[in-house]
Amino acid sequence: MNGLDASMFDLFRDEAKAHADTLAAGLVAVEARATDPVLLDELMRAAHSIKGAARIVGIDTAVRLAHVMEDALVAAQGGRIRLGPADIDVLLRGADVLAGLAALGPDATAAWEQANGPLVDALEPVLAAIAQGARPDVPQARAPEPHRPPGAAPAPAKPSPAAPRPETEFPAPPAFKPVAVPGEPFALRPDHSMLDLFREEAREHLGAVTKALPHLPSDPTAAEPVLEALKLLRGAARLVKCPPVADAASAMSSFVRTARETGHPIPARAIEWAQYATATLAGALATDDDTFGEWIGSAAPALATASDVLIRLAEADRARGAAVPPEGPGKDSHSEPPTERGGQPASEPSTSPPARATTDRNGPRAEGSVGRSSSVIAVREPRAVTLSPPPPPPAPAPPVAEPVVRVSAQSLNRLMGLAGESLVQARWLPTFSTALLKMKKRHDLLTALIDTTYHATLGGAPADQVAELVADTRRQWLTCRQELTEQTASFDDHAARAEDLNARLYREVIVSRMRPFGDGLHGLPRMVRDIARALGKDARLVVVGEGTEVDRDILEKLEAPLAHLIRNAVDHGLEMPDLRRAAEKPVAGTVTVEARHRAGMLLVTVSDNGAGVDLNRLRAKIVERGLNSAEMAAKLTDAELLEFLFLPGFSTASAVTEFSGRGVGLDVVLDTIRKVGGNVRITTTRGQGTTFHLQLPLTLSVIRAVVVDVAGEPYAFPHTRIDRLIRVRRAEVRSIEHRQFVTVDGQNVGLVVAAQLLDMPAPPPVGDDVPVVLLSDGTGTYGLVVDAFRGEQDLVVRPLDPRLGKVPNLSAAAILDDGAPVLIVDVEDLFRSMDQFIQTGSLVRCETRPAGAGRKKRVLVVDDSITVREVERQLLLYKGYDVAVAVDGVDGWNKVRAERCDLLVSDIDMPRMNGLQLVQAVRADDRLRDLPVIIVSYKERDEDRLKGLEVGANAYLTKSSFHDNRFIETVAELIGAADGL
Repeated sequence: MNGLDASMFDLFRDEAKAHADTLAAGLVAVEARATDPVLLDELMRAAHSIKGAARIVGIDTAVRLAHVMEDALVAAQGGRIRLGPADIDVLLRGADVLAGLAALGPDATAAWEQANGPLVDALEPVLAAIAQGARPDVPQARAPEPHRPPGAAPAPAKPSPAAPRPETEFPAPPAFKPVAVPGEPFALRPDHSMLDLFREEAREHLGAVTKALPHLPSDPTAAEPVLEALKLLRGAARLVKCPPVADAASAMSSFVRTARETGHPIPARAIEWAQYATATLAGALATDDDTFGEWIGSAAPALATASDVLIRLAEADRARGAAVPPEGPGKDSHSEPPTERGGQPASEPSTSPPARATTDRNGPRAEGSVGRSSSVIAVREPRAVTLSPPPPPPAPAPPVAEPVVRVSAQSLNRLMGLAGESLVQARWLPTFSTALLKMKKRHDLLTALIDTTYHATLGGAPADQVAELVADTRRQWLTCRQELTEQTASFDDHAARAEDLNARLYREVIVSRMRPFGDGLHGLPRMVRDIARALGKDARLVVVGEGTEVDRDILEKLEAPLAHLIRNAVDHGLEMPDLRRAAEKPVAGTVTVEARHRAGMLLVTVSDNGAGVDLNRLRAKIVERGLNSAEMAAKLTDAELLEFLFLPGFSTASAVTEFSGRGVGLDVVLDTIRKVGGNVRITTTRGQGTTFHLQLPLTLSVIRAVVVDVAGEPYAFPHTRIDRLIRVRRAEVRSIEHRQFVTVDGQNVGLVVAAQLLDMPAPPPVGDDVPVVLLSDGTGTYGLVVDAFRGEQDLVVRPLDPRLGKVPNLSAAAILDDGAPVLIVDVEDLFRSMDQFIQTGSLVRCETRPAGAGRKKRVLVVDDSITVREVERQLLLYKGYDVAVAVDGVDGWNKVRAERCDLLVSDIDMPRMNGLQLVQAVRADDRLRDLPVIIVSYKERDEDRLKGLEVGANAYLTKSSFHDNRFIETVAELIGAADGL
């Protein structure tokens, strides 16, 4: 590096990244604006700047590549050539190589040049020919591989025998599939916007492989889940441009498929090598976007060696037509070494770690000649393959150091200025404290004068002396009052300045964390172009609101969901060109990403002008997967149908490709968005397109929250997760089957007591209104009953101590304006707790009547059986209730209208008016329709129970409930204790 200072190299990295991003985005735009001189000038200057910066730090390989790219762009700018899609493919490949400069360290330049030298050697003549307008024969991007049934072997490449393979070949890159260039190791930066999704998918598939591998020797059916998981893993690895992972998955698939097809026993040592490859791949799960590339570099040799072992084993098995000799119980694979043709024993295979991996024109392989004793695999005869044991898998990449945040010089200067103002404001406090001490001394003197005057008066002092003391006291009091007024005004002035300063400081800190929305979209135009070309479509990406400020943490977490939604839009949403022509649409489809601020929130929409979601097909898929019955699915609204797309593993794709149908879908997007306190919804119009609406907070460090009281303690709910705050009359709360609900806008909303979910004692009811927080998720809407609403506040989020682990239903803490601590509720966890309480039937009911003045609650029992009436009356009297009885339905109807009662208990089969008719009459009466009703009957059939609930009963019990306390428990749940407390 010629002794260049390390800080200068940091500047070089920043410059290289900025110009490489310009090249990547601009080259995609050139395809539609091939003669735009402004755009071409911008690209030419970016290549020129990289060339100059690389020359300063001494990276000659980058200088050579940037120079020929600059020549090609200058030729296009001058009108001597017109860049076509094939030319842009070549330039984009060069931009990919230059993008790797942004990840270099001062000591890694030589390794980077060595790794990328062969590729640059191949690019130079191609780019030089483009600049001269020679148009060399550049192979085009390969089309996507056709879909193969699970377990089918990929078609082998068949090079033409008439055309010798050139020494160096540079095909244009297909969508998310690296082109194999002879001698080119994995040196390109992977597509980090998709790595989060890749790791989630890899976790699932590697788990399936790990679980099934030990059963392969004894259970042939175990091969199917392994092959399916490996195929999906291979497709995901190609999507994020990770050849070592894709090659390892392909090699394992070849090994497992061959074993299944031949039906021969699988040696234990071969399974060990497959497990070694799986364990090595699992190292990716412990990485993040910063350490993923480092992990690939360390794991690639091990993956290449394992792949070579498994591929050669499969080839040997197919070639000899016989299985690898099975190992006997308790017998090591090395106990009987194979023999040479002459009958002499073969050399003992090496047990040392695998040889260093190299790359040939067919892909990675292990160094060392086959057949020698130093080889990992020694193939002596077509019938014998001896394996050495695999070494321990490489350790995962170490965690990255604390991340560094870039702040503009202007923002840092403003922060420094505000910090200086804050220091000046703080220095005022000692002066104010001194003034308060002085005022305290004056008050002490005033107190002494008052005491002196008092004692002089009691001691009979002369009147003039007392008058003089009173005058002194009055003067001292006036002085104290004047000083207090002055200090109060000074304090108010200081408080106003401090509040203004703190507000400006807060806003500046927030601004320092913000980045333009467009900063997170650099790779998306290229992704849209590559996917569209691979699928034979024409698509473009339009970004609206690139300058919208977004918190850098949120922007980082948005990259993977946005990439997934855009990929789905191109693959699923946009139609093929012939279909678009038939529909009289523009041949080029459009995917639009828009970001804007609204009501203190960040709104991001991803829309396409494609075919929209086929709701009939979606409805059929729901029924096919058994998620709902055909009758219920037919009644679902469009919004309810679209919610099924967010279920884990749900996909409407008819074929598994590199871009869709792999089982990692919108559920990951929804989970990622909810983790940052946001939510997602879908709207679609058949034939016009689909739109995803993402609502997120502006920042993760400060949230807008609604503070409520639960059991006397404050709790905060993120504003983004609350639908509404309402107050309902206690008399409007209804009960049915041990559950309570209230009607809001014509929809029944179940009620849950917040104190129960937060494990707090429920306070006694106060007042006639019930404060309710309405929350909703994909399954429905709930009403959370709280004690009181405090209001809205901006809260600075403070994480809980990690030693506490995951605290149920809570996510973080904060400090209120008055200095009191408050806990922030984890709404997602709260929904899970609600479901658990609902499923177990253990929900606590909120009292539907405020605490009274000790009046006993009155129950009317209607039954034509004197024995049943007396049993129910005695049970209720024993619990302290006031009881009235009626002998039949008409008698009960007359009494319930004439007398006040809190609960009606009725039989069904009664003369003159049965119980069902009585309940219907009660519900039809405006004055009585909210009266709780219990039906107690001998009929135990489900249809009888449903009839009772349908006419309006709150609970349906059988007369066996008298023996197990269910009758009394139900009464207490509906109307509370007898004395109203």
